Amino acid sequence: MRFSSIFSVIALGLTAFSASAEGRAVWLEQKHDFGAFDESIGKVFCDFRLVNTGDEPIVILNARANCGCTRPEYSREPIAPGDTATVRVGFDPTGRPGRFMKYVNVDLDGKPTRTSLTIQGTVIGTSNTLKSRFPVTLGPMKLRSKIIPYGEVLKGHTGAQFLEGYNASSDTLRPVVADLPPYIKVLVEPAVVPPGDGFVISTVLNASEIDSWGVVTDSMTVSPSASYPEKITVETVAIIGEDFSGLTQKQRENAPRIDTDVTAIDLERISPSAAPVKRNLTITNKGKNPLVIRRISCPDKAVDVKLKTTEIKPGKSTKAEVTVDPSKVEGGKLLNARINIVANDPDHPSTMVRVVAEVK
Repeated sequence: MRFSSIFSVIALGLTAFSASAEGRAVWLEQKHDFGAFDESIGKVFCDFRLVNTGDEPIVILNARANCGCTRPEYSREPIAPGDTATVRVGFDPTGRPGRFMKYVNVDLDGKPTRTSLTIQGTVIGTSNTLKSRFPVTLGPMKLRSKIIPYGEVLKGHTGAQFLEGYNASSDTLRPVVADLPPYIKVLVEPAVVPPGDGFVISTVLNASEIDSWGVVTDSMTVSPSASYPEKITVETVAIIGEDFSGLTQKQRENAPRIDTDVTAIDLERISPSAAPVKRNLTITNKGKNPLVIRRISCPDKAVDVKLKTTEIKPGKSTKAEVTVDPSKVEGGKLLNARINIVANDPDHPSTMVRVVAEVK
């Protein structure tokens, strides 16, 4: 019995020793900052080293980056206790001006099983890259676009969009957004933009504060700093619609229904020197509740639309007078305009009627 107990103790000790023997990695670096560098130098590389401080060999099973522009390289050979291994990480700055931060997850068959490595820096873009990505220029500041499109935003809701910018100078910028419409709020991040770095103009449009319907255009101005003598005008475009999501099935069945007598007004051939041509467009309510015309408009300067009444009872009609001035047709050859009718019809909140003519 005594010998049996001794052997049991020895066996347990060996088992415990075996269980405690493992590979353990200690990373000498987990972050690398490349600083600011020119895109033209091409790929940049850095090394992350790990030491196996455990009792067993360890193997790097995998290393994956969160972006295709970042590529890790490593050996799959076992790392013996006391030895050092290297994970080399390359970053391709082509077409990526501005600040970046990328991650590489490294998986081991020892402890820790996963480690996240980080690379960061600022790419100073070449003129060709900046021209393609930020075509709008004002002095040291570049913007991605001169238009902020919100798409459709329903009354009672908000729409968010952003505009990217870039500091192409060797000085710090403090971009300023001014001359805003009252229904748009903005935030510039970061407020202080280092050389070669990017920034974002975040905007929020509140449709409840707009007294119009359909396509609504406005603008704001952006400048590199408060003291800069010039500004860029950035246009804003939104389609303001009605929110019908709260209607019950019965309310939808009893809703107004818009109908027009034509889908297009064809004036055929008219002379550019001819007097303005008038036509009537008939709008009928085929629903069970009053039809309210929120807005009727045409963006083409050659077409003017006037409505006799904005509320149409069930089963009734009204006429809109359409006037076309041939002398205002852009290009002087072909008119292809669209009249937009915004109404409280949940199935057809926006109705288009084309106006076409050959000006000759």
